[in-house]
Amino acid sequence: MNINRKIVPAGLKNNPNKTMKIISYITIHTTGNTNPNATAKMHADYQFGGSGEREASWHYTVDKDEIWQSFEDISICWHAGDPTGNFSSIGIEICDNDKSKFVQACDNAAWLAAQLLKKHNLPFENVKQHNYWSGKDCPKEIRAGNWGVTWSEFLSRVGKYMDEINNKPSDWCREEWELGVKLGIVANDNPRGSLTKEQVVAMIIKAKKANL
Repeated sequence: MNINRKIVPAGLKNNPNKTMKIISYITIHTTGNTNPNATAKMHADYQFGGSGEREASWHYTVDKDEIWQSFEDISICWHAGDPTGNFSSIGIEICDNDKSKFVQACDNAAWLAAQLLKKHNLPFENVKQHNYWSGKDCPKEIRAGNWGVTWSEFLSRVGKYMDEINNKPSDWCREEWELGVKLGIVANDNPRGSLTKEQVVAMIIKAKKANL
């Protein structure tokens, strides 16, 4: 998916204008806005305009079709209802404006969460509910499991996308990876995984035998 960007300018009441010391978590929310027009783009516009002068902000909004980013990942946002959550986590809001499309919106959010886990080298278990920080019943529909996706199912989707990421070589070495697979130097799995010393030695010997 593409990630659309409409970054909130400095100086607005909804922008703390501060950065995290370290990004440690991904926090999942639902917007609680059931207006049929309350899309990800609408929420991005809302934040860009200052969130109605409220101290309310989050990094990404996701619906069935799109992802919109409103703050840089490293920016502190007011979304968790708790200082630790605000100062160390990226907030993802899932639109709940269309029950019939909520499962797809959650799938898109799971894809985004997986991308962010990989980007910031975070462990899978650091995907948290808003409820984890403040006790608020959020993401409400996922916690209740009555809109087609439970929390465990959402995490399974994140895991699926993590597996897909780990099984694709990075763009900068895709050509070399494919050549290594073709020559039998490496198996065509987990290209971004760690190696043991014996695996490194085996790869070097195989490369020499292939006259590389």
